[in-house]
Amino acid sequence: MGWLKRKWRVLRESLFHLSLKKALALYIVLGTAITLFVIGISGSLSQDILNNLHWKYQSLAEQNAKEERSLRPGISGIGDGEPMYPEPENGTTDDESEYYGDAEFFYGQEYYLIPYEGYVNIDAEMDSMDRAIRNLMDFLQTWGPFLYIAAGVSGICISFYRNKLKVPLQILADGAEKIAANDLEFTCEYQARDEMGRLCAGFEKMRGSLRENHQKMWDMMEEQRRLNHAFAHDLRTPLTVLHGYIDFLEKYYPEGKISREKLMETLVMMDRQVLRLRRFGDTMKSVSSLEDRKAVKKLVTGAEIFGAVKSMSEALDGTGDIRIWTEQRILPEQKFHLDEELFLEVAENLLSNGMRYAKEWLQVILVEAGGFLELYVKDDGPGFSDEGLRMATKPYYRDKGETDKEHFGIGLYICRMLCEKHGGGLSVHNSVDGGAIVSAAFETKVPEK
Repeated sequence: MGWLKRKWRVLRESLFHLSLKKALALYIVLGTAITLFVIGISGSLSQDILNNLHWKYQSLAEQNAKEERSLRPGISGIGDGEPMYPEPENGTTDDESEYYGDAEFFYGQEYYLIPYEGYVNIDAEMDSMDRAIRNLMDFLQTWGPFLYIAAGVSGICISFYRNKLKVPLQILADGAEKIAANDLEFTCEYQARDEMGRLCAGFEKMRGSLRENHQKMWDMMEEQRRLNHAFAHDLRTPLTVLHGYIDFLEKYYPEGKISREKLMETLVMMDRQVLRLRRFGDTMKSVSSLEDRKAVKKLVTGAEIFGAVKSMSEALDGTGDIRIWTEQRILPEQKFHLDEELFLEVAENLLSNGMRYAKEWLQVILVEAGGFLELYVKDDGPGFSDEGLRMATKPYYRDKGETDKEHFGIGLYICRMLCEKHGGGLSVHNSVDGGAIVSAAFETKVPEK
């Protein structure tokens, strides 16, 4: 018994995963076979019932005729009497009658010819129940095949819909309603490996993409909100200073209480604040343009990349007391699919940022790992604070102990955005022996043809 259950379970699973085309063909074959079988059985049963009714009333008519003949003297054989026939109506002749064995049909009613007696109307002899049964059997023999075919086609359609289409269509309809209501926290799963299963899998992939894009859009809005907040906060300081200088000049200059030297000093300070506002505006413009920037990749060799980084490091090495050295961990002949201009912009920002905090030296390392080109910049400075490890790549972040007012805290944020444009990312760490490590990753897989 357990073996039979296992076989039935395997068969049901095979039918469940059957493709729609094969499943429809199977339903049509099985439905046609069942319909033909029902038509045959119904025809045979109805014919048997009709034959039984015919012989029942034929025997009854013969029995009644014998009883009546026994009561009439002089009827002993052929020729003693003439058969009695019903009077034809409207000139109907024997040629217009339809014979069924020993029975004949006149005007839709059945007559049976009894020797020496003539025709006996069997319809008149039937009771109402048998007449209804005979009419029903006649109807089934005439119209039953059409009814069974219609029922078979309907059964095939209903069974195919319920077993192969109803559940996945309901899943898709529910998913569409949830998406229309901006509810993406659901899964669209249908386990069948047929066309509907693949359709549900595609719908689930679309839902995942929509959810990811929705999350990215939300993150962008939050990022923009933080940018606006930081912009307003940093803009307030120079504007406040300018307003103070203007109030000072309005109050004392008309009275002649400001010397020429003090006036020029005040104007110089105001000019510095204006220049700071201009630089801040340029920074905001560069941040806004990041959204429209695209990574334009081309094939470059490891030697070309390292040569460009080394030249940049040597140029910065001669500008101060910070010693910079580079280390190459990529093969010179290895090819990378890279936007070199974008890469060098990130490298320049990281080197400039590292030199701001380094005490004596700065180390630059190029590494290839898993289809990514990684740039490491390590310094011997104080490293990141706990808050800095979390917030360093956020826009307009400056450590609480930072004294450089010309530094807007946007460099690492720009580097992070450019790395993400290139399919990678930016991360910050503290070295175990002191100092900070900033790593930038760029996806450099060569696309397959």
